Amino acid sequence: MRYDGAARQIGDEGSEPFGWRTERLAQNAFEVAMTARQHHYVPQCYLKGFVSNREKPRLFAVDFKERRIFSPNPKNVAAERDFHTIDVEGRPPDALENAFSGFETELDQALKRIISARSIKNENDRALIFNLIGLMATKNPRLRENFRAAHERTAKMMMDLAAATPEGWAYQVRRAKEDGFLPADADADYEKMREFLNRDDFRIETETSMHLQMELQTFDKILPLIFSRRWMLFRTPPNAPGFITSDHPMCIMWSDPARRGIYPTGLGLRNTQLLFPISNELAIIGSFEIDDGDEVDADESLIAQINGNIILHSMTQVYGRDGNFPYMMNHHTKVMRGAGLLEDRLWEGP
Repeated sequence: MRYDGAARQIGDEGSEPFGWRTERLAQNAFEVAMTARQHHYVPQCYLKGFVSNREKPRLFAVDFKERRIFSPNPKNVAAERDFHTIDVEGRPPDALENAFSGFETELDQALKRIISARSIKNENDRALIFNLIGLMATKNPRLRENFRAAHERTAKMMMDLAAATPEGWAYQVRRAKEDGFLPADADADYEKMREFLNRDDFRIETETSMHLQMELQTFDKILPLIFSRRWMLFRTPPNAPGFITSDHPMCIMWSDPARRGIYPTGLGLRNTQLLFPISNELAIIGSFEIDDGDEVDADESLIAQINGNIILHSMTQVYGRDGNFPYMMNHHTKVMRGAGLLEDRLWEGP
């Protein structure tokens, strides 16, 4: 199957949309009764592609925030409590999480086939990878915090305007009581409200359901931009230290390194590269300007450069098969090793 101008749904050959849309996610979820609470924003089946033993999976993990190296099971990283929990009448709270599990069952088999074949030429398997990229591009803690912070700034500005004068505040309170948003005996003291706002020691949260609604809508919009790119596959030598991944493995960057870090980029812009590690042995780059289907046997220097970009796009953690993985960034004159990543001067202050 291939993208033909609108987001399509993975499944039987035919005319269903590729993307795992909200309706199908909710419908599939009725089949599972138990409520899951620990939800992965990076699937476990994907992370297992970066372990040395899938039966007893362990990752080499580096946490930049906590400045530690550890060896977790994939089930214990890239997850948050209730990350996919919904609050919709007539739906169980874990409806979406269970539906994502259905997608991940198909994804797991596709990843195994891709890794075994060392190829992304199978269109169905390729489509599943593209859906995975789209989900991780739109559904991650960093984007959620950006959205929450923007929502908080707007809400605080509106609250400040509402309480700009005693008369304006009295009007807002009266309207809120009349419309049933405040009880009739609610404290409407203006000075207390001004003091509360001036302290600015409160945080405004965004409901998970609102995040999910925004994310799934965005997913449907960006999926065609992923399918329309042309893709190049990078392969490591057999049994060599290979690619790493992270808690945010979807890396979008300018093709010209001189533009990186200066101008904002986006999935729909030309002259950009979308880098995504598939496993320890495979990584792909998608662009609008390259030939589709090219395959490159990567040497250590190229693997190191790809890993360097994955590190730079991570949130707080990177994951590899072991500490021997190579990486290189602009300030390096030679290939570095993952075991020394926390000592890299990249993490030094100004």
